[in-house]
Amino acid sequence: MKVSEVTIQDLKDYCRAEDDEENVLFSAILGAAKQFIKTQTGLDEAGMETKEDLAIVVLIIGAEMYENRTYTMSSNRTVNINPAAEAIIDQYRMNLL
Repeated sequence: MKVSEVTIQDLKDYCRAEDDEENVLFSAILGAAKQFIKTQTGLDEAGMETKEDLAIVVLIIGAEMYENRTYTMSSNRTVNINPAAEAIIDQYRMNLL
């Protein structure tokens, strides 16, 4: 599956959400998850399409956004990301400083 093929329904199924009333929220989450990957990797949409494993990262990040809808920060001001998602993103990171 390619990143562009991930649908709202795919994300809802992954989150085990059955209520259609939250489709607007899932649409926003889907867009934000894709943008997060673009920002973190430096890949454009065409580049993301060549990396099929990024589709699962969209689902992982989307589920995290759905489950944790509050802004939190740990005591040392670091952001925690799912290790599997982070490992896949790191493979394609082009914008290293």
